[in-house]
Amino acid sequence: MPDRSGTHPLLDGRAGPGGEPLRLRLRRAAARLVRTRTQVVRFSEPLVSFTFDDVLESACTVGAPILEEAGVRGTFYCAGNLGKGWAGPPLASPERTLALHRRGHEVACHTYSHRAVWSLSPEALAQDIARNRAHFTGLAPDMALANFAYPFNTTSLRAKRQLERTFATCRGGVPGVNVGRIDLGYLRAVELADDFTDRAAIRAWIALAVRERGWLIFFSHGVAQVPEPWGCHPDLLRFAVAEARGQGARVVPVGEAVLRAAGSVSAEPQRESVP
Repeated sequence: MPDRSGTHPLLDGRAGPGGEPLRLRLRRAAARLVRTRTQVVRFSEPLVSFTFDDVLESACTVGAPILEEAGVRGTFYCAGNLGKGWAGPPLASPERTLALHRRGHEVACHTYSHRAVWSLSPEALAQDIARNRAHFTGLAPDMALANFAYPFNTTSLRAKRQLERTFATCRGGVPGVNVGRIDLGYLRAVELADDFTDRAAIRAWIALAVRERGWLIFFSHGVAQVPEPWGCHPDLLRFAVAEARGQGARVVPVGEAVLRAAGSVSAEPQRESVP
């Protein structure tokens, strides 16, 4: 499934699927296809991670409790300054984000300004990441923001190389299970949204992760009775969590999965390659 980066309400129209310059399309494709930070992993058991981008208030007030009811935790990729120009559903307050952290969820990085990373110079991108880290360590000094998700699931090779030197992992939105030789600079992830995912697909993705003993990452945005186009209904999230556990997968935040990956085998020499 192609990424839907052109459909997000905050994305600059130049990246939309209709009028996107060929040069930009090639840069984005190269970032997805060229593996720049590879590691061969052999997990002892299948893993599933539930992640939420931006983060919306409903992800905190509805999504997080669903995970907690099952005794598991998720990863919330937060952008500290997303509210500027935002016209979507309510965003999580700093207090809600801090509460997530205190309840054992992982708070991760989604830039500060929620700009597409390919649109920022190396200096501007570094400053943006530093501002986001400062924003959240100001809430709690141990809120490390060790992992990253690309806003709009899009990047360039240049930005990818820069960010993978800063974070343990960077997550994209190309669907797949992370297994065998994986690219820590562009982790695969499956969208958990009512408009694009159903229970049969969720069941099949989890079964694949279990069969391959791999790492499946789901990503969503809000969790609401009437989901926005990038969000899911509480029942869909509840089903996915129950299905993962029922099929024998361990549900862990991204940060814990990274530790398990690091403990499986050593990283390969850094080189660029096309899968």
